[in-house]
Amino acid sequence: MTKSKLAKVILLTVCLILLSGSFLTVSALVPYTTFTYSYEGNMQESPHAYVPLTIISAQTIKNSYLNSTDEAVKEKYLFSDIPDLQSVKDIFVDKQNNVYLVDSKSNCVIGLDENYNFKLLINTFINNQGIPDSLSGCEGIFVTDKEIYVADKDKARIVIFDKVGNFVDIVPQPKSDVLKNIYQPKAVAVDRAGRIYVVSATENYGIISLNRDGTFNNYVGPQKVTYSAWQLFLRMFKTEEQLRQEERYVPTEYNNLTIDDDGFIYATIASIDEGSMASAISNRSKSGDYAPVKKFNPNGKDVLHRNGLWPPSGEVAALKARAELPFTANGPSKIVDVALGPNGCWSIIDNKRSKVFTYDSEGNLLYGFGDMGDQVGNIQNLIGIAYQGSNILLLDGTTNTVTVYKRTAYGDLIDAAIKNTLDKNYEKAVIYYTSILQNNNNYDSAYIGIGESLYRNGDYLGAMKYFRYAHDTEDYSEAYKAYRQEWIEDHVWVVPLVIVVGCVGISQFFKFAKRYNKKHQKMVEKRSFVSEIMYGFHVIFHPFDGFWDLKHEKRGSLRGALFWLGITCLAYIYQSVGEGYLYNQSFTAKDTLLMTIIKVCLPFLLFAVANWCLTTLFEGEGSFKDVFIATCYSLVPLPLLLVPVVVFTNFVTLQEMSILSTIMSIAMLWMGFLLFFAMMVTHDYTLGKNVITMVGTIVGAGFIMFIAVLFSSLIVKVFTFFYNIYVELKYRYW
Repeated sequence: MTKSKLAKVILLTVCLILLSGSFLTVSALVPYTTFTYSYEGNMQESPHAYVPLTIISAQTIKNSYLNSTDEAVKEKYLFSDIPDLQSVKDIFVDKQNNVYLVDSKSNCVIGLDENYNFKLLINTFINNQGIPDSLSGCEGIFVTDKEIYVADKDKARIVIFDKVGNFVDIVPQPKSDVLKNIYQPKAVAVDRAGRIYVVSATENYGIISLNRDGTFNNYVGPQKVTYSAWQLFLRMFKTEEQLRQEERYVPTEYNNLTIDDDGFIYATIASIDEGSMASAISNRSKSGDYAPVKKFNPNGKDVLHRNGLWPPSGEVAALKARAELPFTANGPSKIVDVALGPNGCWSIIDNKRSKVFTYDSEGNLLYGFGDMGDQVGNIQNLIGIAYQGSNILLLDGTTNTVTVYKRTAYGDLIDAAIKNTLDKNYEKAVIYYTSILQNNNNYDSAYIGIGESLYRNGDYLGAMKYFRYAHDTEDYSEAYKAYRQEWIEDHVWVVPLVIVVGCVGISQFFKFAKRYNKKHQKMVEKRSFVSEIMYGFHVIFHPFDGFWDLKHEKRGSLRGALFWLGITCLAYIYQSVGEGYLYNQSFTAKDTLLMTIIKVCLPFLLFAVANWCLTTLFEGEGSFKDVFIATCYSLVPLPLLLVPVVVFTNFVTLQEMSILSTIMSIAMLWMGFLLFFAMMVTHDYTLGKNVITMVGTIVGAGFIMFIAVLFSSLIVKVFTFFYNIYVELKYRYW
């Protein structure tokens, strides 16, 4: 190869390397993961919705002053006036995209313009009495169109300035008999009517509502305090002083708040009991009782929508088992701030993990991102968040810096889809949602968005499909209800025909069963298998004479009993695979075939064994065979009602599920009623004696299970012991 050809090859290789570098994705440069959560609680990676853009620090602020061409700023402030950022506690962005930082150690407010250039400094001022004054321990800030409100914690007041930093007024400490704790304002918000809402560091009764003159209005969003039965019992013996002391330490303090243009207050609370919060998330609770973020209307009612797969409470880890809490060892999130974004979206921050979680107006998780660390984009101690247009600003309480995050093209798609949905441009919204799915096919909100658009266009079957992809049961139920109504209108004759045929068929069958059982009532030496099966339909309506004849006239048999036990097992197997989507959202059988059979047979056998053992000691006249047969015939109502209930789960909405639950409750009560009188007749007991033996049977069944578990554990240990000896001998001598 000549030198010229070699040079060309090298040049081409270098060009290819450089070209490949230009196609590197942003994710290769971002030090954190962007994610959502699946229905099972697993973290699902997604394209980045936000990437770090720049960092605001004390040095960048001072450099902006030196490079500023704004002579008015340089005339008003000297370079030496600009303090170092020592303990920044809060960040706020006004409607003009100006940024405000509150430093509690430097006792000042620093204002920046939309490009993060130094603009304003508030620290000392002449108060309304003409006396030089200054901020002290200020921690919170809120900016309206005309004024700046600063929560001056150490001096127990709210100080108001105009937009250029001139002192305007002081909202003093409120005077009210209702306020029992020390007033230490650390967060503030103001509505359009001028009402001031304050979070006090030591106040556990709710958010304090004040007028501008400092008069107290009321508490907003007081937290509920629930006591167990034991705690209520102990409180009966406590003095008034002890009760007041107990109230003082109820962990229900809010830590931050903001307010939207309509006067709805968003507030966060980080002092919720972790176990209660974890349980609420594990159970997908829509209640706000143990929620770390709330949205209060002007009447103080929590109206936050929690319609997502998981409650909008931050971190959710994979569920290892249904009974376990869905969290890592670090527990649930510690939410310390909330910010309102465009198109009804809002974000909360997890101080424990330095993560941001963004939700739409319905509480669906749009994306989460962030991590701890000192790389650009990671935050060591995340304590504050604010939106600046489409950008997100995160405050690091350790480094006292603000990291600015820019929304990516993927984030723009999400925003555009939500905006078009709100504007009722559904066809256009579908286009954006489809583009989102092309980037991330695990994005549940996109499936929901498409489903909502199809629903509004009357394509209910298509909407059901997309809602099902996202496990959105409420919207699926509404779409199915509309589809069912449409189908009934097109086939108006089918429903009454099915009802009439069904009722007539059931009625005729039970009439036939009655005639059949009456015909075979006479005592015979050997009964047919069919007559033994049909006798079950007599027992369920005539338990007293039915169970008497079952034992004394041999109307039933062991094979008939085993038949009904088998039918009950088959009914529960059908339930595990045949329930409708709204009842079984996992698309799979709830239990294996063997596990279903064990769940049916084990309690039944435990009851039969325990009852026979106990009644043998209490002069019961029934043998174990009699108890077994009577118990099996008591199961007849279960398959009779369970099978149609499972069928109807495929045709009901969420609102109608309670009807089916009531039917199953009736089936269980019916079975219990039959079981009670079966034992009473079989053993020839009085009513009182039967009650005692039934209670003893339940206790005995539990005792038998305890002994069985203990014995099996012992067997396993003995087997393990001898197996270890065998392994040791094998390695030593063989």
